[in-house]
Amino acid sequence: MKFRLATRLPTRSFLTLVLICSLFLCFSVNFISSAVAAPSQIAENVDANSQTDRLPPKVVKAVIADLTKQQNLPPEKLEVTQYSRESWSDGCLGLPQPEEICSQAIVEGWRVVVSDGSQKWVYRTDNSGRNVRLESPRISKVKI
Repeated sequence: MKFRLATRLPTRSFLTLVLICSLFLCFSVNFISSAVAAPSQIAENVDANSQTDRLPPKVVKAVIADLTKQQNLPPEKLEVTQYSRESWSDGCLGLPQPEEICSQAIVEGWRVVVSDGSQKWVYRTDNSGRNVRLESPRISKVKI
C-alpha cells in the first residue's frame, strides 16, 4: 500500500506541473496577441489623429462671424488661408485685454489666418470656437 501511494505522488506532481505550465502558456499567448496592434488598428488610429488636425467648421464660422462684425466685410469674400493647432498659455489665448483676468491653464485651440484677397487677419481660438480673439492689428492686418 505504501509503495502504491509513493508511485502516485510523482504522477500527481507531474500532472499538476503540466497543467500549470499549459495554463501559463495560454494566458501569456493571449496577453502578447492583445498587446500587439494589428495593421488595421494602426491605420484607424492614424485616421482619427489626422481628423483632429482638420479645422472644425464651428471654429471657421466663429472666426468669419467675428471678422464680418468687426470689419463690416461680407462673409462670402472671406477665406481661411492657413490654420494650425496651438496650445495657448492661458484662457485669454495669450492675448489678455487690459485689466482682464485670465485662467492660468493651457488651452488647446487654433491659429486661423483669414483673407479677403487684399488683407489678412490672424485669429486665435479655443477648440470649440467659443473664445475667438484677433491678434494685434499690427501683426494681423498685413497687405498681401
